Amino acid sequence: MDRLRHLDQPSRDEIAKRQMQKSIEETDEQLGIPYVNDNSKKPYVPNHRIVHFDLKGAPPTIMYFKKIMSLAKNVGATGLLIEYEDMFPYIGILKPLSAKNAYTVEEVKDILKYAQNLKLEVIPLIQTFGHMEFALKHKEFANIREVPGSPQALCPSRNASFDLIRELINQVVDMHPTSKYLHIGCDEVFEMGECEVCRMELHETLFLRHVQNVANIVNEKKPNLKIIIWDDMLRHISSQNLQAANLGDLVQPMVWVYAEDIYRFVQPPIWDKYAAVFKTAWTASAFKGAFGETLYIPNAKRHLENNMRWLEVMSTQSTIFKHNLGGIVLTGWQRYDHFAVLCELLPAAIPSLVLNLLATSNGFFNATLKDQFLSNLNCPQPGDRRSSPFLNLEGDPRMWEKLSRCMFPGNGFFKLMYRLHNIENEAKEYIDMATKHKGWLTDYNAKYNYSLPLRVEELTQDLPRVYHGMVSLARNAADSLNGLVDNYTISEWIEQRIYPYMVELEKIQNKSTNLKGVNYWPARPLPMLKELQKHGIAIG
Repeated sequence: MDRLRHLDQPSRDEIAKRQMQKSIEETDEQLGIPYVNDNSKKPYVPNHRIVHFDLKGAPPTIMYFKKIMSLAKNVGATGLLIEYEDMFPYIGILKPLSAKNAYTVEEVKDILKYAQNLKLEVIPLIQTFGHMEFALKHKEFANIREVPGSPQALCPSRNASFDLIRELINQVVDMHPTSKYLHIGCDEVFEMGECEVCRMELHETLFLRHVQNVANIVNEKKPNLKIIIWDDMLRHISSQNLQAANLGDLVQPMVWVYAEDIYRFVQPPIWDKYAAVFKTAWTASAFKGAFGETLYIPNAKRHLENNMRWLEVMSTQSTIFKHNLGGIVLTGWQRYDHFAVLCELLPAAIPSLVLNLLATSNGFFNATLKDQFLSNLNCPQPGDRRSSPFLNLEGDPRMWEKLSRCMFPGNGFFKLMYRLHNIENEAKEYIDMATKHKGWLTDYNAKYNYSLPLRVEELTQDLPRVYHGMVSLARNAADSLNGLVDNYTISEWIEQRIYPYMVELEKIQNKSTNLKGVNYWPARPLPMLKELQKHGIAIG
């Protein structure tokens, strides 16, 4: 019995492993790392880890682009997915598509040469169906819109649509002679089957035929180029129809989910369907630009969980494909579409990029990657090894507290986001208090110049401090972005994020000046609102 009891006892090595595993788990809990099945023993590392650069309307400077490429390479990136949109130097009939601050031919070649020297695979992305706003907004191409009043998607039944697509492909492919892949977009085709010709056919038929036509154009241009498309429009198409369209020989789907629960959006039967049709597939997570159109800094905790969940899914699903999964793209959207305002700028998302690239390049993220994480962000090493954890994603999901002293490219703007967070909250609270919660600086008071100057004076005591805090923030933002993005982007970001508060605070100042300048007030009642009548509101 004693011998049997002894056989049940773990060996010293097993005890040590368990203690080490427990230590890592406890540390992970302290770090706030989302709990996902621990893959550190047998990690799944995607073959390719691609960083998505969304350039539309907000290009990083070439110098900054190069710094981020080098940083991404150092933490495991194997390639770039470059979505130029209106930042590409189009020529000829496509010249109107280029923004006035688009990259020049020389600048694009400089980027591509630098990527080549780093041995980073470059995959250009061209939208060819939905999200064609950058082209269809122009008068020259309005005739190929699916819906005349909307530039979101082109009509797949017009020959002129393929003239545009062919020219886009020719120019972009010519600029990328060494690229092995081309991404043709095809996600979120919100307007399809609307025109007189298209409405005669099923959406599935329209979509599949369009992908076939675009793929054929690519193959005519460069037969060996592998074609990638976003997968969302394929999810509800049967495997029989996908196979009948020969899609498996034409394109490779890139499955994108930016939320934490991957299987909620792409269930196992969809994976089985893809594996039956396609020899391989790609996946796409996010390091920024996924959790809100107007965010100014990413929630690193949520993005890390998204990426770690993807590793879990990929380790399971990769083997069902004949050629396994191609890799993962970490997307970094700059706008939700061509017309949307800016979301998180690249400098504010560098810590999230490094965190998630380390996770996907190692197959896990835990305390063992501390030194790599801190050194690549150029952070000072804590003097006391027993000090607080190097991350606190639970309490500090944007990593402001822990990375405030790091000197990575764009760190000044990253730190400024914490100031913005605090000053914005203070301004919101002040504006709300002064104009809504208190009864002397409302729009009604201002309209009739009817208020008590003493109360108005009390309500505006903090106004200069709040206002000058905003002005100072705007100046610091311009300084911290200088050299990272172009001047148009700096101006746009300040106008969207800070200037509206400056305007609101100036309005309060003007209202208060007018109200304090009144010495005599009329007897009540004040005039009745005549505009009520046009709304059919009868009084008396």
